[in-house]
Amino acid sequence: MWGGKPGRNMASESEKGLPAGYALGVDTDNDTVNLATTKNIKWVARVGGKTFGSPVVSQGRVFLGTTGVPSTNATILCLDERTGRELGRFICRRPPGRGENWGVCSTPTIEGDRLYVVTPYVEALCVDLNSWLNAPTAASGAGSDQHVVWRYDMADKLQSVVDHAASCSVLVHGDMVYVCTGNGRYKNKKQPFSPLAPSYVAFNKRTGQLVARDDEQLGEQTWRGQWSSPSLAVVKGHPQILFAGGNSICYAFEPVDSAAPVAPDRWVTNALRGPIVSFIDVENKDTAGLTPAEYARQFNLLANMPKPALPLEFRFSNRIAQVTPVDAVPAAKVPDVPLLKKIWWFDCLPPEYRNAPFYSHQCKGDGQPHPCDIVSTPVFYRNRVYVAIGGDPNHGLQNSRGYLVCIDPTQTGDITRSGKVWSYDQLNATLTTMAIADGLVFVIAENSVVHCLDADTGQSYWSYELKSDRGLLSSALVVADGKVFVGKSVLAADKTLKVLCTLDAKTTTSSSTPCVANSALYIVHGKWLWAIYDKGEMKP
Repeated sequence: MWGGKPGRNMASESEKGLPAGYALGVDTDNDTVNLATTKNIKWVARVGGKTFGSPVVSQGRVFLGTTGVPSTNATILCLDERTGRELGRFICRRPPGRGENWGVCSTPTIEGDRLYVVTPYVEALCVDLNSWLNAPTAASGAGSDQHVVWRYDMADKLQSVVDHAASCSVLVHGDMVYVCTGNGRYKNKKQPFSPLAPSYVAFNKRTGQLVARDDEQLGEQTWRGQWSSPSLAVVKGHPQILFAGGNSICYAFEPVDSAAPVAPDRWVTNALRGPIVSFIDVENKDTAGLTPAEYARQFNLLANMPKPALPLEFRFSNRIAQVTPVDAVPAAKVPDVPLLKKIWWFDCLPPEYRNAPFYSHQCKGDGQPHPCDIVSTPVFYRNRVYVAIGGDPNHGLQNSRGYLVCIDPTQTGDITRSGKVWSYDQLNATLTTMAIADGLVFVIAENSVVHCLDADTGQSYWSYELKSDRGLLSSALVVADGKVFVGKSVLAADKTLKVLCTLDAKTTTSSSTPCVANSALYIVHGKWLWAIYDKGEMKP
């Protein structure tokens, strides 16, 4: 699975023997590889032009979500772990008029002979690996649908609306598959908006039946989208399902009771509890240091509105997407299934950020603290939960401030104050999930700066700008064998900053998170997946 274990910590404590450096041998045009000039490369395989999924290794195979080669089909590649030879490709068919060409952004989760993935088109899939990889047409991707055990179309059945693409990497725990639907607002105002659609759901892993959902009504509180994935914490022997939302709140839910009866395909009408979030478009405007509420009063925005049916909460935005009318209480049909039971919740966005003066992208101002959501995934490590914030860069300047919190998950209820162990605000907003090893936290922010912190206290040991990856907003990292593999650099996983290697390669670093397995590092650079292995002078 993505992160190797359910806690989603992007670090491995067992992998050893990884090289401190490697060379890619990529020609300038980034379309060919000269194997004679590579170093510590086990094999290399061509992937799609857009690769936002991350490699995962299982049963001698490497799986990767990408686009097609050379097509733009959303594709899952399956490669031989030892040689890199393609074993098959699964094509996620695109429903008419749905989604953008980002490829498969979800990292598959494999359990036995089943593969679970979320397509970019808001569908949860279970694929039979034996059927897929033993089929005579597997390599071409033809007829991929015949290998689907079950499919749940969250856009059609739940009315979930996703901006860009769905990217959740599902969590399989017990008999359940936990999924973030990604529901939010699409940037095109003509697209529907579903403020009451569930954000978090659970399916029976064998049948695909929906068995539980949340009732947090995050759609109304979310500006653009939700791209975080669920993770698992085991606190005092009791499991907790962690979800981080587009409203900047991290939730812990009880696992679903697989014995609880659920009647299929029943629906109930639900109404918005409020408040209605009224967005103020400040594109090309200076907010003059006012909070959204102050701005609304000063410019008398209520005078131009009909009488609100529910209390209003004003927020700034950049280019208003679909919004809720203020003069009626929204209602919608939602699945009549048990609700996920909350254990605790923690607001990861400080009040001074949520209510700060906001300057939208390309506008006047410093673009510092501003409202944003959570894209990274909560990490569980030594009885603590770690979360960092950072939303769509178009909702603020690229140097907008971030925030990282360490949470005590042993409490219940609203633990925003009581559950904070420590916080760190000396980083920019971040989209990527943390790696924690030997008591050290490693995280990279949108400005391509890596930070090293003490996991127990939040003390900062060092920060390092990846100049070769400058401007890349979503570089990802992994820690293994005492090394931090991030972008084109290899750093020492130590309290003292040590740069072990910087690649001299004219490739673009992918948003894909590297993966380590069986003494090899799998990382996407440019249009290639590289298997990096300490082979000395041996050539691939």
